[in-house]
Amino acid sequence: MPFSVAVLDEADHGKLSPERATDLCAAALAARDLDIERVGEVSVALVPLSVIHELNLKHRGIDSPTDVLSFEIDGPYGEMVGEVVVAPEYVRHDRIGVEELVVHGALHLAGMDHGEDFEGSEMAVVQRGVLGEAGVGGEG
Repeated sequence: MPFSVAVLDEADHGKLSPERATDLCAAALAARDLDIERVGEVSVALVPLSVIHELNLKHRGIDSPTDVLSFEIDGPYGEMVGEVVVAPEYVRHDRIGVEELVVHGALHLAGMDHGEDFEGSEMAVVQRGVLGEAGVGGEG
């Protein structure tokens, strides 16, 4: 199964193309030495704050919205299928870009975690490197 990324824009954000999402996810997964041909499909869902709030409560037990969530699923042929859920409205509040959160979510799919101290984590270093190579400004 070839690697692909689908973008679902429930938040009516309109600024993330499937091609750009594919490039960002592929770069993040490659930074973790994952064979993207074994990854399969990643979907990137841009959702309203109310939806990410509900997902955060359901899956993490946290009763508040968040910026990004990632869900890994095993595909039927042994490939990883994942979903990155981003709240663009949350993004506007924190001055973090949607592209940065797509990379952040893809790194979570690749098994990275940052704990409570994102800035001091290996994940922050990898994320900044991927974003720099992709020409995305700012920090995660």
